[in-house]
Amino acid sequence: MAGLIRYDRIQTTEARARAIRGEAEKLISVAVKGREEARKHLAAVVSNEDQATRVLEFARKGRFSLQHSVASNEERARQQKAPLTDKGRKFQEDKLKARREELLAIFPNENEAEKALKAAYEAMVIELHARRQILSSLPDELVVKKMFEELAPRYLGRPGGYTRITKLGRRKGDAAEIAQIALV
Repeated sequence: MAGLIRYDRIQTTEARARAIRGEAEKLISVAVKGREEARKHLAAVVSNEDQATRVLEFARKGRFSLQHSVASNEERARQQKAPLTDKGRKFQEDKLKARREELLAIFPNENEAEKALKAAYEAMVIELHARRQILSSLPDELVVKKMFEELAPRYLGRPGGYTRITKLGRRKGDAAEIAQIALV
């Protein structure tokens, strides 16, 4: 089944193609629904589609909040972290400032930016749940990544019927019915 998703089509016996079809359709529908639910959750807070896409990309870079600041060496000692040099402190402050400016370029209002960022993190968790459901039955991470990055957006509005089986005739050696199963 991983081969079908990885290569978009495979040739196999007709019986095996029918068996693969049901599993593949279920997994693709889980990916599509997970992606759709994540988008709906984010759309409830962010009405502009472009802003929603940009804030989701921003959230995927890592955890961030507009209230973050660089901790003093005393605070770092309490957290059992190594103290920062002046150069290290400047680097972290510049990095935080750049992230802050990047977020405020998407949303000029700080409160709106915080709400949108929180919704983006929640949308990522919703999508992660769907990924883990698929990984439990299909442990190939590259295939799961392809399902969410390529197949889920392709089939977003489609209610089902993600695969097509085409009969190719009989195999020479044992006269078994050969079929090609392909993603539509």
